[in-house]
Amino acid sequence: MLYQMDGNRHEVSSNQISAQHLYFGIMNNDELKACYDQYHIDKNSVEKCMHLNVLQQNSIIPHKDYFFGIMSLVNAKNVFLKKDIFSFFIFKNIFLINIIDDEDGHIYHVFKEIYQNIEESHLTIASLVYYFINGLIINDYQYIERLQDDIDELEKYNTQDESVIFTNKLRSINKELLLLRNYYENLVGIGEELQMNYHHFFNEDDLRYMEIFVQRVTRLSDNIALLQDLSAQSREVHQSKLDYSMNRTMQFFTVVTTIFMPLTLIAGWYGMNFKYMPELNYEYSYLIVIILSIIIVLICIYWFKKKKFF
Repeated sequence: MLYQMDGNRHEVSSNQISAQHLYFGIMNNDELKACYDQYHIDKNSVEKCMHLNVLQQNSIIPHKDYFFGIMSLVNAKNVFLKKDIFSFFIFKNIFLINIIDDEDGHIYHVFKEIYQNIEESHLTIASLVYYFINGLIINDYQYIERLQDDIDELEKYNTQDESVIFTNKLRSINKELLLLRNYYENLVGIGEELQMNYHHFFNEDDLRYMEIFVQRVTRLSDNIALLQDLSAQSREVHQSKLDYSMNRTMQFFTVVTTIFMPLTLIAGWYGMNFKYMPELNYEYSYLIVIILSIIIVLICIYWFKKKKFF
């Protein structure tokens, strides 16, 4: 599908293209193979669209008469979902989208929104490109807020038993954050390449659209960086809680051990059973040892309480 975007908007065919009008189109790989020569698109660009194994990351390449780019869209709502992939061709008055993989229809939905709803009195190729690529990430802010809520929710996992749950959730969040940050940095690269304006397709005033896009994606990347810091702080707080709990447990056992150390000494001393130990034959020796042990325990407990060891 190819639409004329200025004047009375309507669908046109490739042989009706005029240099005086602005066009916005969308197609799939089969349609691209059938009509690429009509747009004077290089065959190597078409081949790259046909072989998914070369689509390593988002990229844009300036050709002689057009920009050729490939974008793999990370779904910020769930980065582990299959990526939507499309390529695009930017000519002086034509913006073509080639859908390679779009199972959820997200790319087509954004295209349709642009075609039906963008009402700009002086629509240009730069503003058209901006509205489309910006539409692909416009909802990402609310997904990033969801990630922040997920990080905040980790605070409820405080105990040693819940540590495994905390670690697994934190690892998953960190993986999401890393993928998103790489994704946004790649998008910044695409925006910067468009700002270079190699073919002078964009008027100097229109370059502000690309600048706005770069700034917006940079803010998204910065937000992800802040969430990565928040994630690291959450891990440190969780570890501090575990360490505090462990220290309290060790302190308790240390106090108990210290209290019973004098009793162990007494037991060891009178457990030697030497023949001429006078206390062994004394009538009240057993009672005296019991009372002495109780007094020692009470003194130790009082002392530890006074020192606030427990």
